[in-house]
Amino acid sequence: MKHLLYSLLGILLLAGCKEDKYNVIIPMSDIYLSAPQDGATIDLNDLSTDEYSFSWEKPLENGAKLFFCASRDFKQTVKIDAGKSTSFAMSALAADQYFSQLGIKAGQEALLYWTVKETGNTAAAASDARTIRVKRMSTKLLKPEDMAAVALAENAPETAVQFEWDTTEWPESTSYSLCFSLDPEMKQTVAEQSVEAIAGKSSLTHEELQALLDQLAIKRWTSNSVYWNVKTSSGQLVSRSSGVLNMTEMMRFIDVRGDEKITYRVARIAYSDGTSLVWLADNLRTTKYPDGTDIEAANYMNTPASLGEGRVKAYGVHYHYDIRDKIAPKGWHLPTIQEYKTLFAEAGSAEGQWNVLKDPEYYESVKGKAHLNEWKFNLTASGQWSGSAITNHTGQYCYLLVTDDMSHQCILHDGGATLWSPWTTGAPARFIYNEN
Repeated sequence: MKHLLYSLLGILLLAGCKEDKYNVIIPMSDIYLSAPQDGATIDLNDLSTDEYSFSWEKPLENGAKLFFCASRDFKQTVKIDAGKSTSFAMSALAADQYFSQLGIKAGQEALLYWTVKETGNTAAAASDARTIRVKRMSTKLLKPEDMAAVALAENAPETAVQFEWDTTEWPESTSYSLCFSLDPEMKQTVAEQSVEAIAGKSSLTHEELQALLDQLAIKRWTSNSVYWNVKTSSGQLVSRSSGVLNMTEMMRFIDVRGDEKITYRVARIAYSDGTSLVWLADNLRTTKYPDGTDIEAANYMNTPASLGEGRVKAYGVHYHYDIRDKIAPKGWHLPTIQEYKTLFAEAGSAEGQWNVLKDPEYYESVKGKAHLNEWKFNLTASGQWSGSAITNHTGQYCYLLVTDDMSHQCILHDGGATLWSPWTTGAPARFIYNEN
């Protein structure tokens, strides 16, 4: 009987422990909203309202963050630093910008959710969330479609992008300029291009658009939200709201060293941990240091002309190990062994493995294989500088300089999973862009 009682007691204790194991406590924000009321309507075309205010019941010691989302789960949000007061006001133009970031196009309506959380505690569940029905500003900008993606093509710079706008309010004699900015209100830096317009229609080539992007502080080689509008000869903007283009600049880098100017391809490589790096997607071809002075003849070796013009360009120049840290373009760095190992490990897990990195023409050992150069990396089997000659080229061997101090060692990919570290006089060089 005693054993039975102990057994029952044990079962009850275990049951209690098991119940506690699944007793999950979800922290709440404990912030309650004041205005606007649930279900309120915000029509940004209402010219009688210049700004919109959002408020909550209590000030927050660490400051507040205002959240907008197109769904109740608040996973894909627009977050706004709202300070330490109990309200936040935004202009109609600012609201239009925020709502565009949630995928709402010009003139469209949508139901949004909003809430407030304390800075530093945004993981807490919202104690109070409300809906608002919003309508974005209508636009007089007709083409490209609002929020269109425009990827500028470095290999087709004369490709034209058509722009079109409503000219009914303006005399036929009006002249126009296309304006681009990272500021939707066009008050910060604006890149401007005068255009010849017929009935509110004009175009710019990819090369012309690249020149305009070069004037803005965009994030390099990735999609940027670029605002555009049209300015009349009297200085007025045609549309109250600016259009949004998701623009990616040409995937190229122009390296200027003194009187030398060389254009290289670049590739943004996405990693499995969610990060990405921009790599120079060509072997360096310069014979000058970054300051424009000539590299000493003893410190570089050209690819032999006998290999043909295509290989000379693809293989680039082989640089002596001793100057490896003196040749990087401004804003770039020579990779470490670990950075190359990470790159090749990522490629190794892709369908097609390392072929996704390899040039279909100048990595000769894999010609005709599937998945070649899917990552636009243009890797070549360019050999190494050994003794007084360039050796081990036009096959399976890819040598590249690294910044690690390893007494004349570089990295070698021979088609397999292992990256070797052989001794070398010199080798070609690739670089990683310093985004931070």
